[in-house]
Amino acid sequence: MPQPARQQVRRVGAGHSKQSKKELFRPETFFALLIFVIVFVWLSVFLGIYLPAASNNNASTSTEVTHNQLLKGSADNLATSGSEEAFPDHYLTFSTSCSESQNWQSFMLFFFAHKVNQPGDVIRIASGCSDQQKQKLEEFHESVIKKLSPNFHVHFTPNFAKISGDNYKYYNKPFGVRHFMANWLKYDENNPKLKNSIIMILDPDMILLRPLTYDFTSSNVMIHQSKRGPPKVKKVMHGQPWASLYAFGDGPFRQDLNYIFSNHTDSPALRATGDEQRNNYPGGPPYMATGKDMWSIVNAWTELVPNVHHVYKHLLGEMYGWSLGAAHVGLPHTLAESFMISATGIGHGEGWALIDALKDDEVCEYSVMKDYEDKLPYTMHFCQNYWLGKWFIGKYRLDSDFLKCEKTLLMEPPKDIAKQYDFFIKPGGNPYGEKEHLSSHVAKREAFMICQLISRFNDAAAWFKDTTCEEGTANHEKSFIFHHSLDPDNNEGGEKKAKW
Repeated sequence: MPQPARQQVRRVGAGHSKQSKKELFRPETFFALLIFVIVFVWLSVFLGIYLPAASNNNASTSTEVTHNQLLKGSADNLATSGSEEAFPDHYLTFSTSCSESQNWQSFMLFFFAHKVNQPGDVIRIASGCSDQQKQKLEEFHESVIKKLSPNFHVHFTPNFAKISGDNYKYYNKPFGVRHFMANWLKYDENNPKLKNSIIMILDPDMILLRPLTYDFTSSNVMIHQSKRGPPKVKKVMHGQPWASLYAFGDGPFRQDLNYIFSNHTDSPALRATGDEQRNNYPGGPPYMATGKDMWSIVNAWTELVPNVHHVYKHLLGEMYGWSLGAAHVGLPHTLAESFMISATGIGHGEGWALIDALKDDEVCEYSVMKDYEDKLPYTMHFCQNYWLGKWFIGKYRLDSDFLKCEKTLLMEPPKDIAKQYDFFIKPGGNPYGEKEHLSSHVAKREAFMICQLISRFNDAAAWFKDTTCEEGTANHEKSFIFHHSLDPDNNEGGEKKAKW
């Protein structure tokens, strides 16, 4: 307080000791005291609140310090924190081989990461490439993919398929991600920025429908129910990884756990509750975790997955390994039901409720406008076949070279396709031409996948041709179908053997 003000206070205090009670209650004395109280309170508020707040704002200009403060604590601490949060670095990864089919799928993932403005870096982890394949892929990446974004990368790893003596190609996902973190990201547990970064793992046959980030605070994300309850803070953070719910339930925990955890007989995974096994660990891509948690899970994943494969020699073995690895390091997941749509006939567990809620004229709308994106799940996982009437799309019947300049694009279905058919005819049906019934709600889902995939494949292919083909050589005709005729009653020619 300034010196004159201090002297004034002393004079007021001294005067009080000499005044009589009658003088104390004179009107001018009362109003002087009232003004003094008001000024004192105002100064207290200003000095005690506004100035410290301004000081805190100046301190928060350090992105790294603010981010570390936000992410190092528990969800409860973050829930009550008033600090401004810095956006962490994001790394979206996906594991592939070097085959032509995975090349075009990878291009699609990159293309739609660009279309939805996915933040951060997107990295293809390519395992087991020959020298020729590596050179070709590096050239393709520099000449095509980098035109979409300088933040799109490819990282090459050895082939890990034979590390346990047999040939299990899906080892390349856990070991490839670990190789990426150690060699490309150069993960260092003493580096706060890397510890607090967000690392995601997707599959190459996924198309982003909206950006995928660590913060779901204002999102319509559908969270799977568990006894642990939804997170207090809807974000990916330390101790709180997220993943998409998959339908294998407690399958990982019904394997020979004594063998899998033979070197860890006191593993926390052996104490996971039945509810956690069913509702916090059956996750799959998209996986999301902080760098710190991802490093812990991936190290456990790579250690355990050979043992898992020894007792469970099936497609989902590497996913079981993830679940058991996460349980081993004590990191139950928040599982989201709307991270993905894939199987149209599934009852629950995927984001189909969002598609079911679309208006009829929105089912076949292709848009990357935010108001439309927000109505959708985060990804389409096109690992299934999709059919309605004779309309069809499926990745295994697409020629790997369908992006070539001379190839036609796919014929696009009418916007009311969902209302036209309550059946489908398989391109490879036996007998060919047999009509198989679909319920109306499944028909709507099939229509969504067919319309969206065909429109998006065409959009990406058109951009690719315009970017790489000589002038006048790009074929933009939308005419290819997977049957000889779209007429359900015209089955002449039988099954169309040629893919393209």
